[in-house]
Amino acid sequence: MENMKPLIVEFMIGIILLGISFFVKNDYYSTMIFSMGIGLTAGAAAQIIRIIYWKNPKRQDAYEAKKQETHINRIDERKQYLRMKAGHITYQIMTFLLLLLAFMLSLFRAEAWIIVMIFLLFVFQWLVGFIAYRILEKKM
Repeated sequence: MENMKPLIVEFMIGIILLGISFFVKNDYYSTMIFSMGIGLTAGAAAQIIRIIYWKNPKRQDAYEAKKQETHINRIDERKQYLRMKAGHITYQIMTFLLLLLAFMLSLFRAEAWIIVMIFLLFVFQWLVGFIAYRILEKKM
């Protein structure tokens, strides 16, 4: 229960933000606050459900095996090198893409959709890192 306290606080903050969003008159800020509330609430709820699922006594052996495997993967030098290499490759790719994006946005005089584009770049950066890690893991 002790490890769920921050998640419960996060869940409650999300609920509060959802409530506040209904009282904000400006549509832009109302939508932003509502989205943050949904994100916090859903993320915290998913983590709470995950903790409850794995703390079930029926799954204790599988949970302990999963924790042991995670610990081994964290201290394994090969895995550390692969994570570092994947991060380096991702950084190089994202640097090039951000420069290209800055040039394109200056040509098109972009407005509100910049936010969506930056978010998609964040998702793309994570995905490239994940794929690079998996490819490097198979090669080594």
